[in-house]
Amino acid sequence: MVEGPGCTRNGRKCQAVVNKVIVCPPDLDEMVPLPNDVAQTLLGQTVESAFTVGKELYIIFKESIEGIESETALRLHFGMNGSLNLRNNNSKSSVAPWKQNKQVSLRLYFSDASTRVTILEAWDTNVSTRISADAARNKYCTLSSKDACSVLFNAQQVFTSLRQDGHNLSISDALLHQEIFPGVGNIIKVESLHRSLIDPRRKVSTLSDAELRRLVRHARQYSMDWLNTGRAVTKLVYNQTVCGTCKGMTVKMQKIGGGDDSGRTSGLMSRVTFWCYVCQPATMNNNVSAQNISNRPTSLINNENTTQQSVHASTAAASTATASVQQDMLMTSVQCPQHGTKSIKLCRVRNSTKQNNLRIFFTCKCKGCNFFSWADNKYPSCKCGSKSVLRVSKTEKSGGRWFLCCAKADRKSGSSDGCGHFEWAKPEHLGPLHQYLSPLL
Repeated sequence: MVEGPGCTRNGRKCQAVVNKVIVCPPDLDEMVPLPNDVAQTLLGQTVESAFTVGKELYIIFKESIEGIESETALRLHFGMNGSLNLRNNNSKSSVAPWKQNKQVSLRLYFSDASTRVTILEAWDTNVSTRISADAARNKYCTLSSKDACSVLFNAQQVFTSLRQDGHNLSISDALLHQEIFPGVGNIIKVESLHRSLIDPRRKVSTLSDAELRRLVRHARQYSMDWLNTGRAVTKLVYNQTVCGTCKGMTVKMQKIGGGDDSGRTSGLMSRVTFWCYVCQPATMNNNVSAQNISNRPTSLINNENTTQQSVHASTAAASTATASVQQDMLMTSVQCPQHGTKSIKLCRVRNSTKQNNLRIFFTCKCKGCNFFSWADNKYPSCKCGSKSVLRVSKTEKSGGRWFLCCAKADRKSGSSDGCGHFEWAKPEHLGPLHQYLSPLL
């Protein structure tokens, strides 16, 4: 998911086309057909401004017809894998190789007083047209002070909005509500909750003021660190099996969110959420104070001594010991003949038309290396005669637990066929995977 930091960086790129005019592609008499005929509609209009609100990018265009000026706006939402690039017309696209065969979501050509043409391209992006420019500006004025990546950010306003507008919501839903805390996505939510030592299943109404303010601070800090570096900060629990804080195999995984106390949906989807049940207790521990967190890594509290910690020492020690024993048992000897073990990564077949759909395999990270090895050789075959596939549970009772099932019954592939094969994964199934295995594989 492209969260607030990624969208904000895309908005900064768009400042390069402000005051430029939409033109036809060089050496062509007509515009290249694009979705919704966006390019044709905007031909001759000038970019008046570009700004972001949370995870949305708005580009404002203006034109003058017979002395009467009018404005319109484009809204871009980058979804899970969206991207935006600007380049000169004589340079090649820098889009990721795996996107090059896809249909571009938006391509616009800009020019100023010079003859140089700038091309804006968006991929895997939801483009909305005929958006009111006034409505876009009003949204910016209303929400910019709560935007996790905005220079106008006001922590007190976010705190008040969480307390009032999110009172009946789970904290997971409240953080993702783009009217309450614009720009926060699932990764920021998961990691800021962990750094704040808050269980994601708790209701906002159960959080103390100190907990809520600490959460706002960590969400803002994580967002800004991501924005400034261009990549997400170290993930301590997101898509992990071992907690990056207590080092125990204590990370739970579950789909959380989508409703409030009254049973009404909050307009949000349930999202896969990770948390450490040792570091993030289900209830607030009133015996924890700022004085007993001196042993917590500085990177987790961002040099702020007001953070609290509620790690149960005995449980954490037991978990760490268990993790150490299990890791010793699950060492793998898989290695690339050319680049060794450090370059190995675990992947999954993601083509539903192939017989091997959803099977997992080892490959090499190094560019140009053709190393390949199936990682499921020890898995049993299901009644269909195919290799069973490794999946992870996301339910409340067994979230994070791995199991083997029939690939033909996979919901994402849209198939309802299959033999119904199911069994919980055993150490011999997970052993060869060791540190390469991640829940969102």
